Amino acid sequence: MASDAVTLITNDHRVMERLFERLRSGRGDRQLLLDECAARLTAHSHAEEQKVYPVLAGLDAHAREEAHTGADEHHEAERLLHDLQRISPEGPGFDDTLENFIATVARHVVHEEDELLPTLREALSEERLAEVGAAFEEVRIAELAVAGIRV
Repeated sequence: MASDAVTLITNDHRVMERLFERLRSGRGDRQLLLDECAARLTAHSHAEEQKVYPVLAGLDAHAREEAHTGADEHHEAERLLHDLQRISPEGPGFDDTLENFIATVARHVVHEEDELLPTLREALSEERLAEVGAAFEEVRIAELAVAGIRV
């Protein structure tokens, strides 16, 4: 099921957006949805930072700066996620914190899909994109398995 890095990353973004919609709706077990969101965000971020961003950073100075920005955005989203996890889904402040978290992730997704991923696609051959995708997927799947999520 391996695919190229750009497609895999973009697919992950769509999965997160669907989770966000489910969290926003208030239907279902919001704590379970939040736990899944945390596992997926962590796995995605770690896989990108370990396998994709180093490739991007090796392209040129601008791409290196963009990769650093992407990592900083991951860390900000993770910080907000930890804030969100400390609040009961039924408690005051949950919805506002959730919206702040979602907005932060959405900004990162736009940055990645408008800047980072096109740079990667233009710079790498199809074969190299597939190699980076396989490496990304290996880390992501391993981290999800630790969290009890099967892909």
